[in-house]
Amino acid sequence: METFRLRPVRRGTQPRLAISRTLTGVAERAAGQDASASGANGSPSTATETLSQFVARVLNQLSLSAWLPAAALVLLLAFVLQLGAVLDRRTPPRGPAEAIGDAFTEISRVSLGAALLLIAAVVVLTMVTQAFSFEAIQVLEGYWGPNRLVEWAAGHRCEHYRKVQERLKRRRRKLMERALTAAIAELNNMQQEQAKHGSVALTPNVISVVAARELGSRPVVQLNEEEKKVADSIKWEDHASPELLRRQANVERRLADFPHPERMQPTKLGNVLRRYEDNIDDKEVRTFIQRVFDQLPFSLAVEHDEQRNRLDLYCSMIFVITVVALVAVARFASQHLGYALGAIGIAAAGIFLMYRAAIATARAYGSILVLASKHIRSDQRDSGDAAGKRNR
Repeated sequence: METFRLRPVRRGTQPRLAISRTLTGVAERAAGQDASASGANGSPSTATETLSQFVARVLNQLSLSAWLPAAALVLLLAFVLQLGAVLDRRTPPRGPAEAIGDAFTEISRVSLGAALLLIAAVVVLTMVTQAFSFEAIQVLEGYWGPNRLVEWAAGHRCEHYRKVQERLKRRRRKLMERALTAAIAELNNMQQEQAKHGSVALTPNVISVVAARELGSRPVVQLNEEEKKVADSIKWEDHASPELLRRQANVERRLADFPHPERMQPTKLGNVLRRYEDNIDDKEVRTFIQRVFDQLPFSLAVEHDEQRNRLDLYCSMIFVITVVALVAVARFASQHLGYALGAIGIAAAGIFLMYRAAIATARAYGSILVLASKHIRSDQRDSGDAAGKRNR
C-alpha cells in the first residue's frame, strides 16, 4: 500500500510538494513491475516500458514552475524567428496583423521532427530554469554581488526606499490627524448634547485623553476610574470621515511592505520578503522551512509549496521575457524598427505584470512563513508546558 508524505524543503532551494513526485514514483514502480513481468513472458513491449520508466524519472525531477517558463521561452523564440522570416519575404505582409497571423500559421505547420526538437529544447531549458529559479528570486530581491559599482547602485536604491517610507509615514500622520480632528469635533458635539440631557459620561477630559493617546502625547488631565472606562470604550474611528480612513488604510497597506529602515533592500520585492522574514522567530531564515517542514500541518505545507512555486514561476518569467525581448530587438532593429519597438513595449508590459504578480505572491508566501513560525513556537511552548507538568 502506497503512502503519501511531504518531503522537507527550504527557502533557498526548490521547495516542492512531494505528493506529485510520489505519484510519479508509484507509476514508475508499477511500470517497472509490468516490465519485469513482460520480460519474463518474453513480451516485445519491454523496451517501450523501459522508455516510459526513463520519462517518468525525468519528469519526477522537474517542476511545473520550471516547465512553463521553459515552454514559454521556446515558443516565443520560435515565434520571433518565424515572424522575422515572414517579414523578410519578397512579398512582405500588408500589416502587423497579417504578419503575426502568417507567423502562427507557419508554426502550426512544423513537421514531426521539428516538433520533437522543440520538445527536447523545452526539456533541456526546463532543467536550466529550475536550476536558476532561486537565483532569479535573489536577483530580484536585490542581492547583486559585491562589485563596487553595483553596491553603490544598491545603496542608492535602499536610500530611495527609506525616503519613500518616511514620506508615507508623514502622509499617514497627516491623514490620521485630519480624521482625528473631525472625530473629536463630532465627539464634542455629542458631549454637548449629552450635557443638555444631564449625562456626564462623556466629558471634555475624556475626549482630551482619547486625542492625546492617538497622537502619542501625554494627557494633560487625569481621569477618574469611571472616565477611564469611558475613554477605553470609545472608538474614535466610528466618528471620523470614512474617506479619510480609507486613504489612511491605503497608506498603511503600502507601509506594510517595508522592513525596518536599517534592513531596507534595493528592490520592492526584496523589501516585501525581508519584512516577513524579520517577523520569523528564527535566526536562520534560509533553513527555517527545511528544519520545520515535517512539523507543519498538511494544509499549511501544501499552501507553502503552492505559493513558492508561483513565486519561482513569476520571477523566472521576468528573465524569460527579457531574453525574448533582446532576441526580438536584435532580429528586427536593423530592417523592421517598428516591430523592434513593439517588442520592447510588449516586453515592458509583460515584465511589469510578472513583477507585480511576484510581489503579490511574496506577500502570501511571507504570511505563510510567519504562520509556520507561530505554529512551531506554539508547539514548542506546549511541549515545554507538558514536560514541566511531567517533572512535577
